[in-house]
Amino acid sequence: MGLSLTLCVVMIVGLLSMIAYQGFTTFWPQPIDKVTLIDGGKFLGIPMRDEPFDPGEIESKHLSQVRPIASGDAFDGDGRPIRRLYRTGNKEIGAPFRWVTLADIKSVERPPLATMLERNEWGVWFGEPRAVISMKTVKVPASAGAVVAEGTLPSAQGDQRVIRKVERTESDGTRVVRESTYLTRSAEQAWSVFQIKHIEAADRHKAIERLTKFDIGSLNRQMDDQRLRVKSAEIEHARTVAPHDAPMLGIVGVFAVVVSIAGAAAGAILLARRRTANPRTGMVIARSLWCVVALGVVFVGLEHPWSGPRVSAADLNLIRADADEKTAALQTEYAKVLGTINELREEEGRERVEFVEPSRGAFAPLRQSSPEDPLMVAQVVRAVPANALSFGGKVGVYFSRWREFLLDDPREANTEGGVFPVIFGTVLLTLLLSLVVVPLGVIAALYLREYAKQGPLTSAVRIAVNNLAGVPSIVYGVFGLGFFCYTVGKFVDQGPTSPMGQNSFWLVGAGLAVLVALGLTIALYAKPRPGDALATGHRALAVAAGVIWFAALGVVTVWISGIPHFHGLFEANLPSPTIGTRGLLWGALTLALMTLPVVIVATEEAIAAVPRTMREGSYGCGASKWQTIRRIVLPGAMPGIMTGMVLAMARGAGEVAPLMLVGAVKLAPELPFSAQFPFIHLERSFMHLGFHIYDLGFQSPDSDAARPLVWTTTLLLIVIVMLLNLAAITIRARLRGRLKSQQF
Repeated sequence: MGLSLTLCVVMIVGLLSMIAYQGFTTFWPQPIDKVTLIDGGKFLGIPMRDEPFDPGEIESKHLSQVRPIASGDAFDGDGRPIRRLYRTGNKEIGAPFRWVTLADIKSVERPPLATMLERNEWGVWFGEPRAVISMKTVKVPASAGAVVAEGTLPSAQGDQRVIRKVERTESDGTRVVRESTYLTRSAEQAWSVFQIKHIEAADRHKAIERLTKFDIGSLNRQMDDQRLRVKSAEIEHARTVAPHDAPMLGIVGVFAVVVSIAGAAAGAILLARRRTANPRTGMVIARSLWCVVALGVVFVGLEHPWSGPRVSAADLNLIRADADEKTAALQTEYAKVLGTINELREEEGRERVEFVEPSRGAFAPLRQSSPEDPLMVAQVVRAVPANALSFGGKVGVYFSRWREFLLDDPREANTEGGVFPVIFGTVLLTLLLSLVVVPLGVIAALYLREYAKQGPLTSAVRIAVNNLAGVPSIVYGVFGLGFFCYTVGKFVDQGPTSPMGQNSFWLVGAGLAVLVALGLTIALYAKPRPGDALATGHRALAVAAGVIWFAALGVVTVWISGIPHFHGLFEANLPSPTIGTRGLLWGALTLALMTLPVVIVATEEAIAAVPRTMREGSYGCGASKWQTIRRIVLPGAMPGIMTGMVLAMARGAGEVAPLMLVGAVKLAPELPFSAQFPFIHLERSFMHLGFHIYDLGFQSPDSDAARPLVWTTTLLLIVIVMLLNLAAITIRARLRGRLKSQQF
């Protein structure tokens, strides 16, 4: 047993050590090789790994020819050739990764200005700086002479090369000319100027992102709110009560109010006299009248026959006029912000840079469809001349990449950029899961241990709870999608699909009131009087009461699902669903159901571990059962309850299968949290670290590029789960210490 335990510990430590090593080394800058092949080809790339391989027939003939001139490390001890995987990037002109046989390599250099550009789109680009260009567009009138294609302009730094190109000719003969001025004349000068320009471009790009994400997003939401406001008013106006129905509803409403007041008075009188010679009869009458009162209150609240139409025609016109005025003001503000963004983007487009790769002499293009246009400086996220960096420079790049990884949004199909939305979604989901599952688990465990009579039914419930812990998680995902998203969510969005008629609805309501009154009556007679033994008749009445309560539960479900007075909370948003789709709320509830058995079992064991002497002492001091549970049992069981919460958090934070069905997405455009009310938007989709790891490892279009991030994201998930568990364990330790101090 000791050897088995040691083996398990070694395996766990080994796994965590491997994940930590791979995760922490992902962002360290690697040297860039300039590889020259024996056939004259050249390329830049980062060496990833070497491995021996078995060549094919054609490759074997080629290797036999180059073997005499190959280096000694080109083949392993068994004579098999060794190949090296290079990350070459530059997707626009080739594959981002390339296998090269070591025997085909003529030489390997490490140029000091070889640079890896991390771009906003299309991954990385390997090249050497050649020029920094300032571009602008000018209009040449038709009366002007021919446009000089290339020339020089005097400047403070000397003559500068200028290239002019006619882009188009307008209808009046005016020519639109793009003028490109080369600001540098050497690679070293290009690198120095680029560094200065990149700082300015980065600030400008952040300003554009801030305006687009926050200002434009806020204005769009406000305009959409005005649209929904008008649509809601139109719906309410169309739902006006018909004039010929109002008198009948008024008569019935007055009758319901009178009956409710009379029933409440009679119930209070009978309740005050329940200690008469026949108290059960008084209680039966009182409970029956309470059901009538409840039904009357529901009727008055739903029908409100005394009120007129909620939105009249005049009110609707006022709402439309006010919404039009506010929308016009918002559109004016929108145009101003959009103008500012366009000015910044125009300024962005002026500054270009050429980083040239050695194989074809091509530079990084503006986009794949425009290979002749140089890259904008603002498109470069980070430029890393790894061969020229000192140790301090490499450390700076390393922490800069970690900052980007933890605080920025993902880009390039999640293979680059940051994971801040992923971290936020994971932590928020775990906290919501804990807030839901702990109260439910504690209530269920308290009932099973403290209130339910121990018998076959209670044993069956415990067996069912234990079996639920072994249900595959994907089954919970299917249940959450079908029940929460497509049933409950759809009902909340648009109300019942097939609502009942008003007569049928109130007829079912009357039947429900009769069932409730009957259940209360039978339950009253099923309870023996003080001093009487529990007879067979009492057991039969108890079973009958249980059957009636189950029937009442079914009637309540039918009654609520067919209510004609509820038209959904988000009717104005239809046909686009709001709650009736995958989101954070349904993900948290699905994981809460999945982890509920863990909390129930842990809480039951913790409650059972509370010493019986403490309960007896509480009862001896005159405390009631609930006072004993609240002040003695729950504080004593709190460390065990926290243990169940830790286990639930650990399992819920790492689940992927159910979240794929009920809420987690590859890329969420908005966080489930914002500065606008209600701040936490439970209806939004979210990103999750477990699903992110699955997407990187198995759904990424470039698996080799995503592999390092798989390790880093896995490390991040382990750290977050450990921090959440550590917080819960710390709280548990404090509660346990406080409990011991109270006992002694």
